[in-house]
Amino acid sequence: MTTQRWTIVRNLDEVSKTQVFSGGACNIRDGQGNLLRNQERDEINDWLTRNKVNFYDPQIHPDTHGIDYQYDIHQPLEVAARQFAKINIFEISPRTFGGATSLEIAMDEFRQNDPTIIFFSDGTDGRDVIPAHSSDGYPLFVPFGVKDNADAQRSHYQELLKNAQRMRTYLMHFAQSLNALTISFDEKAYEGDIIITPTRVHAADMFRAVVRAAGGQRTIINFMGGDNARDEQGYQKFLAPPAPKQAEMRGYLDQYVDEGNALRRAIADLVRINVFNRVVYTQTAVIDALKDMLRIAKIRQDFVD
Repeated sequence: MTTQRWTIVRNLDEVSKTQVFSGGACNIRDGQGNLLRNQERDEINDWLTRNKVNFYDPQIHPDTHGIDYQYDIHQPLEVAARQFAKINIFEISPRTFGGATSLEIAMDEFRQNDPTIIFFSDGTDGRDVIPAHSSDGYPLFVPFGVKDNADAQRSHYQELLKNAQRMRTYLMHFAQSLNALTISFDEKAYEGDIIITPTRVHAADMFRAVVRAAGGQRTIINFMGGDNARDEQGYQKFLAPPAPKQAEMRGYLDQYVDEGNALRRAIADLVRINVFNRVVYTQTAVIDALKDMLRIAKIRQDFVD
């Protein structure tokens, strides 16, 4: 694989030219817990490159961007690219939790109202098939090795801690820009409050809260647990042991998988489906949707396959 394989936006001087934001799922854990680059958007990004569409992908890697991720450079670039992009792609992999991505979907779906493609990928390189799903058709969260490999379980447990905390932090930031979203730390719960406790992930609850607030509905999130469940900046802490015993870890990982499944169901149920928003399940379907949206946005009318 050559470096800089894509014609992507690479600096703030050219970020205003961004036409498509191609984001969502990033690195994944394999069956032994090793971190691998997610390649599920490669075919899509290759197609965008062939068709000379300016896009940004935040999964920074030397193989595709010619550089390793540098926070000071790439975080401001990602924020700016999302603002300038006319079309968004959000990939949700069955191998990564998708917590932060779900909140971004909630914000974009109702606040910016940009044309959006939500791509539930299959999570495996080299094929393009419908992802694992429940008997009633909802995509599932099926991380590699989470049930049968001790190394993978330890890696996924760290991902659980990271995702649960990150969603709480993101939610506090979103509250600053969503007028309908109010954060409370009251020890008493009131009717209509969305309760977030420090010992549960609550991913689907947080996603639904942002959807409601971004849609203009008055929404109150009550972070329970008191001062002992808050860090020095005031954010609610996700209270889970840093190194649990094996049986306890399995219990937390069961919760993690259940929450991931509930989050995917909530996204599928709450996203509006219309000509500007699509939910798709294969890379081929993403490209077909992009053709329509690029025409609608008057970016391209003819394409190279």
